[in-house]
Amino acid sequence: MALFGWWCAALAAPEMIPAEVFEAAKSAPVGATAETASLPLRDGTTFSFVEHRGRPVLLTFWASWCGPCRAELPALATWSKAHTDVAVVAVNVDRQRPPADRFLQSVKFDLPIGYDPDAQQLGKYGVQSMPTMFLFDRSGALAWQHVGYSTEKGFTELDAALAGLK
Repeated sequence: MALFGWWCAALAAPEMIPAEVFEAAKSAPVGATAETASLPLRDGTTFSFVEHRGRPVLLTFWASWCGPCRAELPALATWSKAHTDVAVVAVNVDRQRPPADRFLQSVKFDLPIGYDPDAQQLGKYGVQSMPTMFLFDRSGALAWQHVGYSTEKGFTELDAALAGLK
């Protein structure tokens, strides 16, 4: 029973980013913009905020060593199918691709995968724990951010933030 309790806690609590991957930065202020940010995607294309201007954008940062990410990403893929008006990108922050590739082989989900191995986006938004989500409004301004994932709460807070967008 103790092992089950630990596993449940791991799915709810965010995981801290190892110091060698990122040195803690301040959180991005609500209202900050993504403007010209772009990320290389797993399929060889590039995700660009400029191309998605006029629709909400959701970035979720994840890593191969993140326990809660194993539950969040498949659930988010399901959520995104019901919210096709939102551009969703799952941003991997592993410094090397092999751990991310192994994760993607074991955890199946259908979302665009972006890569940030040099922690440029990670630092820009002050990500300190995994998973962390950022919702940008239709103009590209940061409207909401959230750290961690709870299987009990799911995406109720995300849904509320999305409903409140201008």
